[in-house]
Amino acid sequence: MRTFAGSWLGRFALVVAIGLSVVKSPTMAQETSGTEPPELTTTSDAEVPVDHLQVILRPLTKGELEIELNGWLDLLRAKITEVGNTELKLKAVPENESDDKLTDRLVALRIEETALAERTRIVLDALKAKGGDVQSAEQFINAVSDLSETTDATSYQAALVAELKNWAGRDDGGKLWARRLLVAAIILLVFFFISKFAGRVIAKALARHPRASNLLENFARRTTGGIVFVVGILMALSVLGVQIGPMMAALGAGGFIVGFALQETLGSFASGLMIMVYRPFDVDDYVSVSEVEGTVQEMSLVSTSLLTLDNKVVVIPNKKVWGDTIVNFTGKDTRRVDLVFGIGYDDKIEHAIDVLIQISNEHPLVLKDPSVTVHVDQLADSSVNLFCRPWVKTADYWTVHWDLTRQVKERFDEEGISIPYPQRDVHMLSESVPNLP
Repeated sequence: MRTFAGSWLGRFALVVAIGLSVVKSPTMAQETSGTEPPELTTTSDAEVPVDHLQVILRPLTKGELEIELNGWLDLLRAKITEVGNTELKLKAVPENESDDKLTDRLVALRIEETALAERTRIVLDALKAKGGDVQSAEQFINAVSDLSETTDATSYQAALVAELKNWAGRDDGGKLWARRLLVAAIILLVFFFISKFAGRVIAKALARHPRASNLLENFARRTTGGIVFVVGILMALSVLGVQIGPMMAALGAGGFIVGFALQETLGSFASGLMIMVYRPFDVDDYVSVSEVEGTVQEMSLVSTSLLTLDNKVVVIPNKKVWGDTIVNFTGKDTRRVDLVFGIGYDDKIEHAIDVLIQISNEHPLVLKDPSVTVHVDQLADSSVNLFCRPWVKTADYWTVHWDLTRQVKERFDEEGISIPYPQRDVHMLSESVPNLP
């Protein structure tokens, strides 16, 4: 009986001991966790890269982030104190003297302060995202980061230089923008060459078409190149972080206002398209438009430039060009020269006609087909007017006109054919006037 009782008591004591140990373990764990707060993990390296710091902060809890924020705030306050002491030493330097070494030290400290403020703000943002109360810490960081809080020009310059240097060295600051600008510049350069190439390809394709004018080729080349380059500009802006969607919406809204204000220009634009499609003239054609004669030098979608014979450039809106009569003197390969010569009433008409035909046929630039035609056109007050109409190539028009005018005068003189001056016969009638009393 004693053995059984002792065994039973021993087993009961063992069960009670195990139960007490199970109940006591969570309590001891809680006491241990309460007496040993988590240690700082991010402030050991004040120059930790920003992207590394963000990775380290990601798994931390709200409580751990609060401790990290306090640690960074302590570092920031210590650095601000050091900056303030340096500023006081710099203020103690006489105005007529300068301490470059102390100034450089102040700039270096400002750079360190700016870097600490940036990292403290990253920790603050991480805590804020996880529900932490960061209002007072955020106000403190904003206050110490304000450059207007500097007390003199030297301190302000040091703070500004520090801010710029820190921004330039950040992966999300100067380095990022340097990469973006480089990529944007490369995009613009590539699309510039692509636009030139695309414009030439379109121009060559149109040149193979027999009805395509030089005006249409130039327009297609410029328009194609412009569209391609605009696409490149939009891509470059997108790389720089510009939101293209809102910008296009703003351009669309403003386009209505601009279109309403530029009604005349849009009318010339539409007229320019009609001129290119129907081709009433081309570049280097000699035309008469809106009572202006000249060679077509250049044409855009809104205006046409003519070069007159006296070397003046006349720019005419396309709306006026298309809305008026257009005379193209060089639109065909051949052209008729219309000359008028007057002979006296006493001269023989057949003789004068033979002379005109002979002179015209002997000129090397006069075409044999169609043949020269000479006929009596008018019995004028002082002369019998003969029309002489040889055909020439368009480029030889004025050469033949001037040569034949001179040669006909010389030949008429040799043949005794007169070119009368304007004259009028006046007949005088005499009547007797009765004597008045």
